[in-house]
Amino acid sequence: MTPEAKTQLQEIMNNNAKAGLQKQLKKCLGLLSANPRHPGLNSHPLVGSEESTGLKIWTSYVQNKTPSAHHILWCYSKTKKEIIILQIIPHY
Repeated sequence: MTPEAKTQLQEIMNNNAKAGLQKQLKKCLGLLSANPRHPGLNSHPLVGSEESTGLKIWTSYVQNKTPSAHHILWCYSKTKKEIIILQIIPHY
């Protein structure tokens, strides 16, 4: 997890008003660690990310059909045995 993602995660987890999001985020992170291609995550590569960053960046849904639904942006490590959480953000 990048330092930026850790900060974003802490901000969400420390905000008692975001109890529902906290629960959804925990579930999403669990699914992501077990199977990044789990159908419930709706993981898909970001169009154009590889050309602009040199990395294939993926997005997975924390929430769906919610205003400003949160997503997790991530990529595979060089060995492809790990994933790196880049950001946890509201829908872009």
